[in-house]
Amino acid sequence: MDPKQTTSLCNSCPKLCRFSCPVSDADRDEATTPWGKMSTMKLVDEGKLTWNPETASLAYKCLQCRASETVCELGNPVPETLEQYRIKAFRTGIAPAPVYENVKIFQNHNNPYPIDLFDKLKTNFPEEIISNLPHSPSLTKRGLGGDSKITYFPGCTEIRYFPETIGKTLKLLRGLKIKISLYQEPILCCGYPLYAAGDLESFRELAEINIPALKRYREVWSSCAECLYTMETLYREMGYKISTQFFHVSEKLDLRRVAGGRAPARAQRVSTGGRNPQTGPASVAYHDPCFLGRYRGVYEAPRKIIESVTGQPPLEFFRNRENSYCCGAGGLLPITSPETSRKITENRLEEFRATGATTLVTACPGCVHQFKKVDPKLDVVSLIDFIAI
Repeated sequence: MDPKQTTSLCNSCPKLCRFSCPVSDADRDEATTPWGKMSTMKLVDEGKLTWNPETASLAYKCLQCRASETVCELGNPVPETLEQYRIKAFRTGIAPAPVYENVKIFQNHNNPYPIDLFDKLKTNFPEEIISNLPHSPSLTKRGLGGDSKITYFPGCTEIRYFPETIGKTLKLLRGLKIKISLYQEPILCCGYPLYAAGDLESFRELAEINIPALKRYREVWSSCAECLYTMETLYREMGYKISTQFFHVSEKLDLRRVAGGRAPARAQRVSTGGRNPQTGPASVAYHDPCFLGRYRGVYEAPRKIIESVTGQPPLEFFRNRENSYCCGAGGLLPITSPETSRKITENRLEEFRATGATTLVTACPGCVHQFKKVDPKLDVVSLIDFIAI
């Protein structure tokens, strides 16, 4: 990919993707449309604009959601192009200040949160951890999965905010006779926040630690498609060879066996047409996460799982599947442009309320966290929380 070529393609286009971009939709600013951002980078390359914190900040005004690519006749890779300018901004010291602050937290804790994720796993799942020596590269364990060659990679956001969902996931999968262990290797984050920051050097260093650990498994499953994209695609794009297969949990669930179990109360209300005294008829709408949908191409599996439990398909957002609207949590936008990020989430929640559904289900821990952060009273759950007993 040649950034000069991709920015030129955008610059010569009559802005056909402008209404697909959640960022410019929230900002109401021509500069943050895909055309505006890419044209700015082109002008910088041509020496017609100065490369400074103001122009560099536009590279971070992107959710990396690929919405613009969906409507682009040429499929021009806007997020991937802007990533090259994030790398340049980070190296030259003019990236937004919160980016450097977030990277510093990452370097201190091996994840974007100021906590030790391994300690949190030990606290919540002591029976899964076979060693009290965290961060040992030679750690060989298979937890309650026996000698399983399949492991569940929860990812940093799920460990940080939804450890109970990790437990439900393992219980559900093992109840379906799937031999699977809980991933508990040296690093418990894929490193995508470093990539999104433009800190390619630190991202590569982390990948070199993660890859030998990942190679121990035949398959890695996760509820976070962003993690999967990072490990399956970005690591390989950097030249690392890894034969491990990567799957989102929704891709591997046996629908008949899921449907054969007893659904939790929330799902039972939907399947029986029950009523909630405050909200009326119970119903579900499904939100497509960007990395599961546009990046991975998984649209039907989560919907079929919901239908297998409730007996009816989920209600649809006005913008769905490949045209889905981002939740607002991608691309480090919540830390670089928090007001824009929040507005994007509010826009998406307006669409949810328009569906008439009482419950919002999605298949990404980052989306669940973002929706809950903006509207704590919202009944929003992960796919696993919705179907697990």
